Amino acid sequence: MEKKEFDARLARDHCMEYGMVVGILCSASFLCSMYGSTSLLLGQLGNVLGIVAFVTAGNLIRHYGRKMGQLTFGRSCYMAMLIYVFAIMVVAVVQYIYFRYLDAGRLANQVEQIMQMPEYRQWMEQFTAGQDVDEMVGQIMRMTRNPERITLQLVWMNLIFALLLMVPTALMGKRK
Repeated sequence: MEKKEFDARLARDHCMEYGMVVGILCSASFLCSMYGSTSLLLGQLGNVLGIVAFVTAGNLIRHYGRKMGQLTFGRSCYMAMLIYVFAIMVVAVVQYIYFRYLDAGRLANQVEQIMQMPEYRQWMEQFTAGQDVDEMVGQIMRMTRNPERITLQLVWMNLIFALLLMVPTALMGKRK
């Protein structure tokens, strides 16, 4: 089998497909985690699916490298980042739908219960260093009740995770 020269457009197209697969796994992980507060098994399944998504991304890059030609570390990083960006888009849609139509205030109620705990309030008073704790709690509660804001916050958090996972995923994709 003849190895081909790296084609960035073809790699991007494959990354879109791979990102859909990883995004579906991450979406399933998210949904299991959200319902994990009522079922320990679902919570653990969400954790396992998150790890499976990471391993799947590395294996898809390795598969592409075997099929299309040897990938350099930089190209593997490029592919990993694209896979995660496309996956984040899929997950963002699922998260928005969840918070808009399925959550029914469950997350906000859980956050409110946590914030009313005396230990948490003491920690917040120490952490905020003079700021009004009630105002900060109010801001957090407004955010958890707004599907657009919480989805946007999760997108930013997912982008940070993608940057952190890009190198290990690329190394997994380079592994012989």
